[in-house]
Amino acid sequence: MIEILLANRYRVLKKLGTGGMANVYLVRDSKLGMLWAVKELGDSGEFTNYTRKAEVSVLRRVSHPNLPRVTDIFDENKKTYMVMDYIEGKSLREILDTGKKIPPGQFYKWSLQITSALFYLHSMNPPVIYRDLKPSNIMIRPSGDAVLIDFGTAKKSGGQKDEFALGTAGYAAPEQYEGISGKRSDIFSLGRVLSDMSGSDATLFLRHIIKKCTAADPKKRYRSVESVRHALIISRDIYKYAIALTTVIIIAGIGIYKSGENARDSVREIKELNESERVNASYENALMCFYELRDYPAARSYFEKADGDRIPESSYYVRLCDVLLDPGRDRDEMFEVIEEFEGFNEREVKKADPSRKAKNDLRIARIYLAFSDGDQKRLQRARAILEGTDPGDESINSDALLLLEAVYRELGRISEKEKWFQKAIECNDRLISLADQQKDEEAAAKRYLSSARLYEELSMYKKADGCYRSSKENFPGVCPEIYTGHLRLLISKGASGERIRQAYREALSVEGMQNNREFVKLKERMKDE
Repeated sequence: MIEILLANRYRVLKKLGTGGMANVYLVRDSKLGMLWAVKELGDSGEFTNYTRKAEVSVLRRVSHPNLPRVTDIFDENKKTYMVMDYIEGKSLREILDTGKKIPPGQFYKWSLQITSALFYLHSMNPPVIYRDLKPSNIMIRPSGDAVLIDFGTAKKSGGQKDEFALGTAGYAAPEQYEGISGKRSDIFSLGRVLSDMSGSDATLFLRHIIKKCTAADPKKRYRSVESVRHALIISRDIYKYAIALTTVIIIAGIGIYKSGENARDSVREIKELNESERVNASYENALMCFYELRDYPAARSYFEKADGDRIPESSYYVRLCDVLLDPGRDRDEMFEVIEEFEGFNEREVKKADPSRKAKNDLRIARIYLAFSDGDQKRLQRARAILEGTDPGDESINSDALLLLEAVYRELGRISEKEKWFQKAIECNDRLISLADQQKDEEAAAKRYLSSARLYEELSMYKKADGCYRSSKENFPGVCPEIYTGHLRLLISKGASGERIRQAYREALSVEGMQNNREFVKLKERMKDE
């Protein structure tokens, strides 16, 4: 294979995909050692130029956790290339094609993350219309988060008729075939995606949401993505309530066998407990929406419901949500709020409740990490907070180490200094020890995988090989990615045929490996070589 180097910096590793308007390649940055996705935008024809300009214009302004970042744009050989985050994982289309049902928890998490990304685009000034929402344009990261990719058909909304009729059959709104698109066109496509994800298991209320999203007449659809999101949150809460109610009925039913009075007492105790925990429950829901779902409108709503006197932290989160929900606000405002939150945590919480202070430390560090945007000062602040955390609580210690590993890894990639990668590997070693103590084989195997990948970034392939082998020896069959990662490493580094065949046999022994897409690709690659 002929080696291709773009911009004298990006080494092409393989083609990730080909669409009607562009090719996408996986590249390694020879300067930073990082993997990126590079989109090669064609230069011929009015249609291509139109969409290319639209995509570059949109992505240069985007900054959202469920949307890819663009890090570089350059022209070469009469073509424009766009360097963006390489989003690892599987497309929603691939997941749906397996035929497996999507659990309700995942359905609501992904749905709310997708709507959060659309809401962000629609809130930009001027609003951005995505125009091609479909399962193949939604990636699910290994972390379980959904990311909306491919802005080839996005446009700035100005009320004018589209120059081209764009979209995908089955997902495009009826008006798009006439060259007309707007926010409600994206809502129609969103409804189609929700229908695919929920399948035949959609609840009555969810079916109502989908029906309203996909109404043929745009005026009969939801007015905004925010309205869809609120409806989805209600749907999720109804589902949770139904589960909780079933639990109460079961408990009451058991009580009947003992005595009717005992059953009533059990239900009364549950109601009293729910009432006393109401404020904390609202705060926990808010934290889940803020950190896990990244659904900032829902988070803000829950934080406002929390008792500010009992949980004063909620007021800082409300202000953070306000900044995140306004694309026109300077991101520095968010960090001003975070600094105030830090000061409050140090002054007011530290002496009163050290455990609560430690949890706040972790949450503050997560914000610095998530919104660092390559700023070393913010990453160093997250590092200082995490290194100073000594809560004694083993679960908090584990979370702090996981965050520290991510901070060190990001510092290493930005600064190109090996010491940070080594510190990340040390974190993984400590996490492996903790996982061993807790007898959590899956967690330990994943930490071996993380260390192996870090060693690969450092070009320390023997040590990476050692991590893969140690994981397989200690936790056989637990983590499929260990087996595919090891096989990929051996093939790419020209290991002996016998070693490659042995790794292949080991991978083949793992349950479900025959259907693993990465394994299938490696199998084909072995045939080619």
